[in-house]
Amino acid sequence: MLATAHDAARTALNLELRPLGIETRHFGVLATLARNGPTSQRRLGALLDLDKSAVVRIMDELERLGLAVRNRAAHDRRAYAIELTDEGRRHAHASQRAAGAVGARLFGWLAPDERTRLVTLLTGIVDHAPGDDRAPR
Repeated sequence: MLATAHDAARTALNLELRPLGIETRHFGVLATLARNGPTSQRRLGALLDLDKSAVVRIMDELERLGLAVRNRAAHDRRAYAIELTDEGRRHAHASQRAAGAVGARLFGWLAPDERTRLVTLLTGIVDHAPGDDRAPR
């Protein structure tokens, strides 16, 4: 059921993002860059729990779309600092609104205490998942 709910939520968000020409994988990067500002590819991967090749693939797509650019980092010329373009910032804001609409549709029917309980239960699952290296909360 958890996997089915995840797939349904991803599909709903992808449908909402389609008019923007992006998908959920782009949304995560755009939202992270909008929140954190210019970020190295390595840090971006760590923040989103993505491997290096996934970050490169997503960044290639975002650059093709004109939403983000990779510039050489001032502190380390071997590294890239990824940042949003003006269009990328507009897409980040629009995609946040889209995600909010999806969230309201998916969770709005739950009473506040039910939403709190759902978050608690999901957090417990994440904290107790095998291979998870984070300390239990």
